[in-house]
Amino acid sequence: MMTTYGVAVDKLVTELSRHDYEELVQRSGAGAPGPGRIALRCLGQDYLITYPEGEVTTAAGEPVDEHLAILLLLYLTEAQGRLVEGRWIAFEQISGGAGYVASFRGRVVAPLLRTFGQRPEALLEASAGLDGSALDLGDAAVALAALPRVPIAFVLWCGDDEFTPSASVVFDASVEGYLDAEAATVLAELASRRMVEATAGGPNKGGTR
Repeated sequence: MMTTYGVAVDKLVTELSRHDYEELVQRSGAGAPGPGRIALRCLGQDYLITYPEGEVTTAAGEPVDEHLAILLLLYLTEAQGRLVEGRWIAFEQISGGAGYVASFRGRVVAPLLRTFGQRPEALLEASAGLDGSALDLGDAAVALAALPRVPIAFVLWCGDDEFTPSASVVFDASVEGYLDAEAATVLAELASRRMVEATAGGPNKGGTR
């Protein structure tokens, strides 16, 4: 019996096949390494998607977790060709984001605070393998090239005698041309998890390579 995720993947593969190959590549900012192949870079790792079959693998040909497969296929099928704007927006500014704020904070912001709240200097180091770069925001901040045209930034403010540390996760305004609020949460959660794992020195888990 097919799982809910399997049904979602099948629907996205059907949608993928309805799009023109060259249009998919151009609108998403993806690479085209060969006929019927689409290359996407996500958080410092390269992935391949076959067209029109929609099979998602790592660059080495290893299978990926269904959550990641859905995210990459959704990015491709929803791509509108919107370029990175260099303007950061809060999660709740994404269409539909207001209804996911509590979930977003629990799944994305809270793990960042637990890991980096008392050692913001570790933020940049953890981002090194995720195509991260330093940002002049807050007390410590990094921008991650999460997807070709969807940068994400993690911003930390150090605590003091009166205030506890705080964090914010923001997206380039281009995100609305690619992902809805739910998918943006999944992407940010993946980025947050990989940052935490990089700090712990552990490998990426669960096939979400």
